[in-house]
Amino acid sequence: MGCALNPTKNSNMPAFLSKLWTLVEETHTNEFFTWSQNGQSFLVLDEQRFVKEILPKYFKHNNMASFVRQLNMYGFCKVLHIGSGIVKQERDGPVEFQHSYFKQGQDDLLENTKSKVSSSKPEENKILGLKA
Repeated sequence: MGCALNPTKNSNMPAFLSKLWTLVEETHTNEFFTWSQNGQSFLVLDEQRFVKEILPKYFKHNNMASFVRQLNMYGFCKVLHIGSGIVKQERDGPVEFQHSYFKQGQDDLLENTKSKVSSSKPEENKILGLKA
């Protein structure tokens, strides 16, 4: 089994990031979801199997678009591979995502990964005198 995050190390870790890290570290998913060769990004090698077999086990859905939306919300970028001047479509092969704080063997960087959505709650805004 791969290295999982130590939940006591950072209890403020968003569940999505914790699950994503665990998922990419798990060796049993490597045939369709794995780190890139240099460890600077991760790859969805078999989108169909990933959606059917993995997403429902780790997340509350089996929708690739929802998964990608979550990635985007945390600042992950899709890596585009340009060959012969034409952008390669996802259906032609693996889909790759990267984030400057999501690197193989560097789970300590994860705490720097923040959601783009405001973290304040409406109740806090009332206390601070801000409009919701």
